[in-house]
Amino acid sequence: MAPAVVPNFMDQLQRTLRAAGGVADSRSFAAAVIGALRESGAGSSRHLRALSEGSVTRPLQAVADAAHFLVILHGQLPSVLEIARLNADEPAASWLRSAGVAFDQDRRWMAGLAAMTGGALDLHGISTAEQVVRDQRDAMLTLAKSNRIGCALGAAVTLVLDWQAIRSRLPRAAQHLGYDRHERLSDPWPVDGAFEALACHADDVRVRRAIEFGALQLASLHAQLFDLLEARHAQRLG
Repeated sequence: MAPAVVPNFMDQLQRTLRAAGGVADSRSFAAAVIGALRESGAGSSRHLRALSEGSVTRPLQAVADAAHFLVILHGQLPSVLEIARLNADEPAASWLRSAGVAFDQDRRWMAGLAAMTGGALDLHGISTAEQVVRDQRDAMLTLAKSNRIGCALGAAVTLVLDWQAIRSRLPRAAQHLGYDRHERLSDPWPVDGAFEALACHADDVRVRRAIEFGALQLASLHAQLFDLLEARHAQRLG
């Protein structure tokens, strides 16, 4: 797989995360990391915003693409949350357990959306694109399995925060098309526990650096995915 080009906003996220590592205490660190991820994570994706607003030129194909590739990235077991929980201390382990259950419910919704819109999926170049996303999944699972204490937690927290943006916007995109399933997304989404999960692990500067690394890498994988989706959409218009 060729080296990925990380968008400029990822450079800003990296600087912000590094700055977070220098704050005075673990709770301030946790707040700084969460603030950085909310500002520069998946919620800042231009393509995801366009999907939710219904402003893409071919919305059905765009939604089909998003659902299809999100299922490849996140639809299989185990998830990052499940793997990260295995080596986490309390209260992070309990939070990751509840987040994993909620994520499973959302993934079933996503799989249903992929099945409903699958007939509109653009097959041009799809094999290459699917392999790229499978490689991204391998990279994601490598983060979750890292022996470096804090790396998996940083990736897991980023997944939860990024997924909050995805789950709030993709359903709106589906509704624009009249795709409304009986299954509901999990509610409430367990984002609040991310703060305590980070704070209880962040006393050691080495763990902070590992958290920053895991968080940045997972955010980068999501950014690359939405860049891929946007590029495929642009090709259809060309």
